[in-house]
Amino acid sequence: MFAQISGNAVPTVQFTDANGRIVPAGAAGVQGTPYLFEKFGQGKIVFVNGMESVDSNLNYSLVDHKLFYTQKNGLYVVNQQAKEFTLYGVDKEKNKISKQFMCLFPSVDDNTPATFYEVLGRGDNFQLLKYTSKRIKESAVYGGAPLKEYVVDDLFYIYDKAAKKMVALGSALSLKAIKKGLPEFTAQIDALLNTNKLNLKKEEDMIQLLQQLKASSN
Repeated sequence: MFAQISGNAVPTVQFTDANGRIVPAGAAGVQGTPYLFEKFGQGKIVFVNGMESVDSNLNYSLVDHKLFYTQKNGLYVVNQQAKEFTLYGVDKEKNKISKQFMCLFPSVDDNTPATFYEVLGRGDNFQLLKYTSKRIKESAVYGGAPLKEYVVDDLFYIYDKAAKKMVALGSALSLKAIKKGLPEFTAQIDALLNTNKLNLKKEEDMIQLLQQLKASSN
């Protein structure tokens, strides 16, 4: 794994807990984590050269959008170019989940083909993608020191495979956003919403709609 990923050690990040396990380091005095998951865990990376690597101590920083792994009490950045990766962790209810990220999509907004997106839904014609970032937010606390914490910002996109273009949906999913992004599908969207009780503010419902749009447009 070390040879395959050819990582570089990250200086000054050498924190361990009582059991000697490395503690992922964020900014000092900031609540939360800069990473996708609270704990480093199992993951698989597919590199642009076709090589694959599996490791049990991977995580993804949503602050600087880099993959990291731990080894022998050190934190390392994966500097070999990846085209996709999947990380496994747990959600707030402690359910096991996996998240897949891919790059090499067309440029949109401030993003380039090197930008990684979480792939929420796959279809023959459309993919629902999410670009997530974390930033430090400072809030005033009455009579105390300001509270600093990591907060999440999401941007949603649809990748139109046939046109090879990205459609920006903004920071929240909605019926208005998809009609604006895919105006030629407005009639189909209305028809599908009449027959399927879909809440397009939910990721899973938007995924279902896009899959049905694909089927209807063939």
